[in-house]
Amino acid sequence: MIPTIGNGGSDAQGYMVVGFEVVPCSILHNADSVKNLKMYEKYPSSIKCDPTTVAMPIKEGQPVVFTYEVTFEESDIKWPSRWDAYLKMEGSKVHWFSILNSLMVITFLAGIVLVIFLRTVRRDLTRYEELDKEAQAQMNEELSGWKLVVGDVFRTPSNPALLCIMVGDGVQILGMAVVTILFAALGFMSPASRGTLITGMLFFYMILGVLAGYVAVRLWKTISSGDHKGWVSVAWKAACFFPGIAFLILTVLNFLLWGSHSTGAIPFSLFVILLLLWFCISVPLTLFGGYLGAKAPQIEYPVRTNQIPREIPPQKYPSWLLVLGAGTLPFGTLFIELFFIMSSLWMGRVYYVFGFLFVVLILLVVVCAEVSLVLTYMHLCVEDWKWWWKSFFASGSVAIYIFLYSVNYLVFDLKSLSGPVSATLYLGYSLFMVTAIMLATGTVGFLSSFWFVHYLFSSVKLD
Repeated sequence: MIPTIGNGGSDAQGYMVVGFEVVPCSILHNADSVKNLKMYEKYPSSIKCDPTTVAMPIKEGQPVVFTYEVTFEESDIKWPSRWDAYLKMEGSKVHWFSILNSLMVITFLAGIVLVIFLRTVRRDLTRYEELDKEAQAQMNEELSGWKLVVGDVFRTPSNPALLCIMVGDGVQILGMAVVTILFAALGFMSPASRGTLITGMLFFYMILGVLAGYVAVRLWKTISSGDHKGWVSVAWKAACFFPGIAFLILTVLNFLLWGSHSTGAIPFSLFVILLLLWFCISVPLTLFGGYLGAKAPQIEYPVRTNQIPREIPPQKYPSWLLVLGAGTLPFGTLFIELFFIMSSLWMGRVYYVFGFLFVVLILLVVVCAEVSLVLTYMHLCVEDWKWWWKSFFASGSVAIYIFLYSVNYLVFDLKSLSGPVSATLYLGYSLFMVTAIMLATGTVGFLSSFWFVHYLFSSVKLD
């Protein structure tokens, strides 16, 4: 109830609508009795509404009369709480239980992996450092393992510029996801304000272009042994890599929508606005971050790299198989929440459990870091020093499983989706989503592995 604001000077109280409920009914109307009535005039006879029965059979050429009735009921719901009824998700008990179960299992599993891993590394380090120089030399000849690749572990990887660009963009996407979901979890992005979430994502993505340029150029400078030559090219490519992929996918999908005369097509004016935001805000900020990265000191390697690369012994299992398999663990933390997100995107359901989504995101980051770290250690133990790209795709391979899940969701849950255009749109948007996830999760895996390798080889006393 609110005070009435008007010029009449009346003290009568007014009301605000805080909710509504629609009850559809099938009623056999007398079409002749409403012929002389105008729009919004009262129906001549009383109507009894029974939603469970279908009272009107439809015949060809028969006129159909539509009527409606409104009943106002006073409610105890406060104006700020008017959205609560629509934010309750179906099957909430199953949702909470599944997420909690997933969190407990993954946390327990990650703890076991971490404990075993730390014990193994500490044992190797202690055993290696207790030996004198002669014994170390003899041990190097007799044993195999990560100690033997000390002269190759920091050798420049293939396509170093592309790696730096992907890591920079991954940091930007991950930062955008963390900040946006945190703000949504704190209640700053209400569903009452339509488009707040996507606007917030775009804003944070553009601002974090500084971070993308900084990380990409500083990593480039580290790989290039302190030479920052070409940093402008790296920063420029970092500013255009992921937005370019996104713009290409959206343009192709938009042409499909225009071709099918759909009202869901993005208008040309919005395309121009997005291009202006990209080149006038995002690109300059990324170049500024690249300038800061070029001025920052390089990360010094703890060991020197040999001139001649060491031959990698034949492996028992192909390394790409391990890399692909590593993505199953991060997918396990995500797939339950993924179902609710997909239902929100494609089934029109309201998604508002951003608190749990934030917890799942943090847990996903931890699991991606640990999976990539363990896989890097396994590769080093079999004298495979080409860990750079493998550490990126070990955690980034979760995107493959998410895309396969999206295809499964299309086949089994979106049966109402009609026509090849709708399926192409769905797969196009899914491809856009998994590209972003691959860059973000891959970056987490690479940075954690880089830190681990740097820490591991700086802990060993070497001549």
